[in-house]
Order: sequence, then C-alpha cells, then structure tokens
Amino acid sequence: MVDTAQHERPTLRHAASFLCYERYEGGSLEAERRVLDKLAHELVGVRGAYRPGGSPARLLRTFQARPALGVDNARLRFHDDLPEVLRVGYAQPGAEYSAAVRLSDARGAERPHAAPGLRRMAVRVRAGAEGTHDLLATGFPVSHAADAREYVAFAKAMAGAGSAAEQAFGLLVKLPLAVGWSTAARMRRNVHTAARHAVGSLARETFWSSGAILWGDAGPVRYQLRPAPGGTPAPPPDRGDPDYLHRELTQRLFTGDISFELCVQRYLDERRTPVEDGSVEWRESDAPVIPVALLTVPRQDLDAAAARSAARRVERLAFDPWHTTEEFRPLGNLNRARKAAYEASGAQRLGLRLTPTGLLAPAGPPTPVTPRPVAVLQAPLRAAFGLVGRYVPWHRLPLPAGLRGLVAPGSSLPRAGDLLKPPMGALGQVLGRGPFSAPSASASSASASSAYRRSG
Repeated sequence: MVDTAQHERPTLRHAASFLCYERYEGGSLEAERRVLDKLAHELVGVRGAYRPGGSPARLLRTFQARPALGVDNARLRFHDDLPEVLRVGYAQPGAEYSAAVRLSDARGAERPHAAPGLRRMAVRVRAGAEGTHDLLATGFPVSHAADAREYVAFAKAMAGAGSAAEQAFGLLVKLPLAVGWSTAARMRRNVHTAARHAVGSLARETFWSSGAILWGDAGPVRYQLRPAPGGTPAPPPDRGDPDYLHRELTQRLFTGDISFELCVQRYLDERRTPVEDGSVEWRESDAPVIPVALLTVPRQDLDAAAARSAARRVERLAFDPWHTTEEFRPLGNLNRARKAAYEASGAQRLGLRLTPTGLLAPAGPPTPVTPRPVAVLQAPLRAAFGLVGRYVPWHRLPLPAGLRGLVAPGSSLPRAGDLLKPPMGALGQVLGRGPFSAPSASASSASASSAYRRSG
C-alpha cells in the first residue's frame, strides 16, 4: 500500500474538487473559456496555411494515421489490492470491463511503421452503469508545450512554411521570437528526442497521458500504460517493411496475450507535480508510480475476417479525453484548450464557425495566413540540407544540425510541420492569438528524455 500522507489535498466532493488545482487565464473558468472560444475563431483562419485547398472536414479532424492495432475485445481489470483512496467510480477492486484499443502513429500521416517517432495509444473503457471512459496517451512523458499559448506559438511559427527554408526560419527564428530563446530550445529538444526514438514493438512501449486528470477525491493524477512484466523483448525494427509494427503485433497476438499495466502518479504540489504546465515531468522519485489495473489484449488472429471487421469499427471511434465522467475530468490548460478545439472542430464539420465573440454563424472561406517571405535564404539552405541529408539521417545529427536537417527537401522522412504536430490535432495546434512571452524553459526536459529512453 502506498503512503498517501504526503499528498496535499483538501477533502472536497467530486463536482468541485478540480477548482483548487487549476489556474485559469483571466482569473476564472468562465473568463478563460471565452478566451479559448475567441482563439478557436482565429484558428479557423490559420488553417489554410497548413493545407492549402484542404476541405474543412478533412483539415479540422484530429489527425489519425492508419493504425498498427485496432481491437474491441480487450479487457481492463482493476487490481484486488487497489489502494482505498483510489477507489473512485468505475475504479474498484476486481472490477473488470471490456475495452477498445487503438495503437497508431502520433503524426497522423502515413509513413513506414519502422520510422522513428512518436506513437499513440487510445483506450475506450466500457464501464456499464459507470459510463465509458477514454484514455489517451503518447510515447513521450511530457508535451513539448507548457500550455495552449505555446502550442499556438509553435503553430504560428510553422504556419504556411512549405519550403525547407521557411520551416527552418520558423523553428529557429520565429519560434524563439515568440516564446523566448530558452523556451524555444526546450520545445525543440523535446521534439527532437521524441522524434528519434525507434520502436521495435508497440507491445513493449510505455505511453504517458497528455497532462493530468482528476481521480475523484484523490485529486489529480497522471497515468501511464506500460508493458506488463514478462513477455518477449522487442526485436530490432524491420525498416524494409512499411507495415512492420502491425505485422509484429500480429505475430505476438497469434501466440499469446499482450498486456499493459495502467499506473497512476498522484499530485503532490504545484512545484513538483504541476497541473497547468504540460512540459514538466512528474518524476517518479517524487510521485511514485502506482499500478492500478491490467489492460489485456487477448490472443487472436488479426488477419481473420472478424478481427478486420473489429478494426474498422475501432477506426470509426472518436477518442476524446473529455469522454469520461466528472470524477475523472481532464485537468490543465492544455486539456481545456483541447476541449474547445474538439467542440469547434465538430461545429466546423456541421458547416458552422465561431465568431470572435464565440457565437456560431454560417461558415465562410478562411483567410489564408501568408508567412513573411524568406526566399533569400532558400537557395543556400536547400543546397546544404540536401547534401547532408543524402548521407546522414537528420535524427542522427546533433540537435541544432538535426533540426535543420529535419526540414531538408527531398527527404523521405516527414516534414517538420507534420512531425511536430501536437496530439491535439490540426485544431489544437493553432489554438491561440499570436506572439507572446512565455515562461523560461523547464529543467525537466533532460529528465523526461531519460525516462523516455528507459521505456524503450
């Protein structure tokens, strides 16, 4: 049993217990929501810079690449010795529920499965009378942005950057001018570390939640899904097979189950376990990892007709961290911005848009955002990046050179504008109002990178 005496938490009822942990722009939840609604309006105008000519329906959906796994017959079972303080809602000792599981590329664009980069897990738990609960996690312990405004700054820095020179200018000039040099360096460092991680098997990866969620009266937690003890190690990636990760999972499930431990880390205080800053890692030395449940994908033939039909059903699901009950509501600025983004996305798909006051009106054509021309830089940058890229992959270069090589033309690797997309999807990337001054870089980046390497 984990000692909970060190945790700073008042005893509150679920409906209002999140208020003491969150800090809102403008001083209140209502004031911040008005700001986010206005930011959603601007984001619709910025969208044309990402995909000129793209349809609103395609552009504004959360990016979803072809999955490596989609099953709807998984089971989530809470441990019999679940700590009493964590027994909330559907989280009860021995309780078992059916679940759908999706494993995919976090980029949302098609690329070879063995290519290094960030991956995502989405789980929908069907808890009967307790409702359904979506758990979303990515293969890196922290976000590259501390809050929605940093997401915005990154999106604006990359908006409309079609050429290698424009993308380099966005990463190395526009982003630092918007958020400050130390913050921009931390954002690039986190992205660079996540992007170079090679995955041998998704069954042996750890996935971290994007920010904190409430866990009833226990207060905020961050959760992770890590490989259960046992199982065979991950083989080296087969870079010659574009569907490698799917085939590797198919082989594993043909011979046995795949299991992940659902674990939580409990809130301590705003310094060590901040709720509003998504770029700070909750260190295990401060907030121990507590296993609470086991997620099991049962042995099956993924090539069978029934399994293929199930994968199509899972692909039609719209996973959303806000698809849960009030006891488990997402917390923090990034999650609140994501909520506004999903709502605006749904309105846009219905042919509506958000006015500057947050009201819905008939949608009209967006005003494209045109970046400042940097044509004078394109020729020398194009030549240098192209030459280096022929011999050394960008992710094997030192950080500054690697970021420049990332945007080299003619590369088979993803463009920076695609690779660095936040988990929020297209809408979440551009949720904001323009340049601003952000806090200095967090010292947690190196620790997050270390935790990430350990998970591989």
